[in-house]
Amino acid sequence: STPELGERTNFSDCGTDVCLKSITIMKVLASIVFFGLVAFANAQDCRCSADDIKTVLGNWESVWGAEFTGRRVSIAQAVFADLFANVPASKGLFARVNADSPNSAEFKAHCIRVVNGLDLAINLLNDPATLESALGHLSSQHAVRDGVTAGGFEAIGKSFKHVLPQVIPGFNGDAWDSCFSKIADGISAGLPA
Repeated sequence: STPELGERTNFSDCGTDVCLKSITIMKVLASIVFFGLVAFANAQDCRCSADDIKTVLGNWESVWGAEFTGRRVSIAQAVFADLFANVPASKGLFARVNADSPNSAEFKAHCIRVVNGLDLAINLLNDPATLESALGHLSSQHAVRDGVTAGGFEAIGKSFKHVLPQVIPGFNGDAWDSCFSKIADGISAGLPA
């Protein structure tokens, strides 16, 4: 008789056809389990692939290299202007850095701190352990700020995505979304939605 699935079989005393069917079934099941595990592992963090990282690093370097120091403030101010236009309530979160005066020294300094933190994270995308540590540090800084939420990071990510194509030729929004969401999730870990 043909063994049932899961039933132990002594292959030394089974007919050749039965043994071949049992072996074939076990190989198929093993393949299904293997490919299922591979798919599960890939689905856990399929964001920000090696190609995405390469693209984001190239896009970022095209406007963030040392030769572009002067435009960093302008780009960051444009990102915050977009954020404040799309999420007006967010402006209140930046009162301590004088967001009502976007050309003030306090707000410009804040802009530079934000984009320098993002620059650090982008440049650590190829070093997951160090990236995780850096994002953990940034997360602890944001956790003590009243009103800061995970949704705020999503909103500023959209603002970067609105502004960067204006200054980066060939900007790849899909790669940006993939890698920025990984960074934002690390910084906003533990924050309210």
